[in-house]
Amino acid sequence: MTGPGLLLLGCWFLWGMDLTDMPTTKASTVPIQLLSTAPRRAVLSDPAMITLDGFERTCMDCHRLFPARDMAPEELLKHGHIVLDHGINNLCRNCHYTEDRNLLVLHDGRPIGYDDVVVLCAKCHGPTFRDWERGMHGRTNGYWDAAQGEPRRLGCTECHDPHNPRVPAMDPMRPLPPPNTIRMGDHGRAEHEEVEEIDPLRRVLNDGH
Repeated sequence: MTGPGLLLLGCWFLWGMDLTDMPTTKASTVPIQLLSTAPRRAVLSDPAMITLDGFERTCMDCHRLFPARDMAPEELLKHGHIVLDHGINNLCRNCHYTEDRNLLVLHDGRPIGYDDVVVLCAKCHGPTFRDWERGMHGRTNGYWDAAQGEPRRLGCTECHDPHNPRVPAMDPMRPLPPPNTIRMGDHGRAEHEEVEEIDPLRRVLNDGH
């Protein structure tokens, strides 16, 4: 009984299946600006620099002139543009090293540079950091094939505002279209009748169903 059963099943696959009702979509054109791999934010250098009166200054060029105090950014004249809305991190010293404002600081008091900002974020955002390490969070630029070049993982502050991460890191955007299925056939020969004969999805599309 196995042989006849398989024969009947094979005949059904060849002639009995009705594929004309399978859904299909037209190929979409994706605007090139949606494919940008540039960081979403410009990050500070290490040490952090700011242009004042045409001169490049580090944080300590100003902060060495007065003692450090536990103040929120909105209380400071020079940093009034900063909106600090980062949960319980409501003071500068939670992340900035008090003794040297050119540095950041970890929970245990160890200072680190601005180029290690991912380590700083990881002290509170462990699960997200582990996802970032595995490539499940954030963006990887460069090459998947190491033979062609090095990959580069964008750091936290290249997408997120460290002072106000509640602001969406990414602008709203439409999802890119899905890939066409194997059954769509050769797109370069879409107008040929022979393709429509072997491509039921194309036939449905052209019939207007």
